[in-house]
Amino acid sequence: MLAVLMAATIVAAADPPPGLALAWTAPPGCPDEAEVRARVVRITGEEAAQRADLTARGTVREASPGHWSLTLELVGKTGSGRRELTAPRCDELAEAAALVVAIAVDPRAALAASPTEAGAGVVPAPPNDVAQETGPLEQVVKDMSEGPKDMSQGPADPVADEPVAVEVEPVGPAAPPAGKSPRLRVGMRVAAGVSFARLLPRPSAALSLALSIGGRRWRAELGGLYAPPVPGGDAAIGGLFQAGAVELRGCPVLRRGTVEVPLCIGLQVGAMEGRGRGTGLMTTMTARSPWLAATAGAALAWRPRGGRVGLWLQADAIVALLRPTFVTAGQQEVHRASRFGGQVLAGIEVGLR
Repeated sequence: MLAVLMAATIVAAADPPPGLALAWTAPPGCPDEAEVRARVVRITGEEAAQRADLTARGTVREASPGHWSLTLELVGKTGSGRRELTAPRCDELAEAAALVVAIAVDPRAALAASPTEAGAGVVPAPPNDVAQETGPLEQVVKDMSEGPKDMSQGPADPVADEPVAVEVEPVGPAAPPAGKSPRLRVGMRVAAGVSFARLLPRPSAALSLALSIGGRRWRAELGGLYAPPVPGGDAAIGGLFQAGAVELRGCPVLRRGTVEVPLCIGLQVGAMEGRGRGTGLMTTMTARSPWLAATAGAALAWRPRGGRVGLWLQADAIVALLRPTFVTAGQQEVHRASRFGGQVLAGIEVGLR
């Protein structure tokens, strides 16, 4: 008899009674793990929660202002499953998670769940590489926790109180958490506008071609800028002046919906060219002078419906670090670039990926 009791004690110690294991992670201000578990117990009862053989893991993140996402994983004897839900408030996600876990513990708990416990306002997150259900939350919860087809048919047996197996679809490796690694974007932009404030002798056209790469909150650009020839000086002693530069820019990006506002600083490296002309010149020559300038400005980009093609509007202040100067053979100044200038460009940007 003593040996039998000892064996029973060893078996009990090696195989502790099952119970609901809940791991819950949420930002400050959202319901915590204890509160979510209390909501589950309020639906199922403490005895059913202690008798369940289920592990639930929930993670709540603020995807964007006024937009919360929940990743919920269930692991039981018969398999594992994963769902993502979204809601405007994290408290609604806690209610939805409590209901899903409660139904996984005891599907009959759904019969007693109130409309508030049904997670009004919560919808499935957009599909990713894990299979997602669509439709109202009630259908998502039903699909996630549905066991054998006849498990909820007919009235519940008040005498039988056996655990109900939860059967959920198996899934592959978990998808990376949303928002951790923003997708890299590559784009190309063509723009035209005006350069002003005596960088050249008078306001001139400006043409720009740029290649950009970036994420959700940043972008870097490498491009070229060209200002076609404009006249300077007078009819007797003057010339035609043009400029070209390679530009490197870095920009933090403000974003709201399909509208982006890059705030950029950059560096222009290039050259300005002058070709003499006029009735007072005995000979005409062409000369080039290095161009180096810093830029700071902002842009407004809009992609209708979040598509690949977008509209671009850009305004920059330009500070010349090198000021090209052009003089005649007799040292008469024809043009000297101003220290400060600016440019306004408008164009189209196309997303390459």
